[in-house]
Amino acid sequence: MMEQASFEIAFPAHLPQARVEYCLNSLRNAGAIVETLGSETYRVSCTRAKDHQHVGWILFQTHIADICRVVATSGAAQARASAYPKPPKSSEPYRLP
Repeated sequence: MMEQASFEIAFPAHLPQARVEYCLNSLRNAGAIVETLGSETYRVSCTRAKDHQHVGWILFQTHIADICRVVATSGAAQARASAYPKPPKSSEPYRLP
C-alpha cells in the first residue's frame, strides 16, 4: 500500500453550496475521502495510487481548478499540476509516471 496522499482545498466564501457539493462529489467519485475542516476548507485523501493520480488531475487540470484551490498537501500528494497527467481512458492500462 502506498503512503496516503491528501490535499487541503479551499473554496471562495461566495461560491454557492451547490457548486461546492458538485466539486466534492466529483472528487468522491474518483475515489477520494472528503472531510470538512472548516466552512470553506476540506481535506481530500486517497490511499490508492490510481485514485491519488485521478484526484490530483481533477484538482489541477480540470475546470475544478478554477473553482477551488489547493492550499496544502501531505504524504504522496504534490502541489503542482505537472505531477498529474490526464488519466487514460478506462480501456487503456493505467501506468503511474
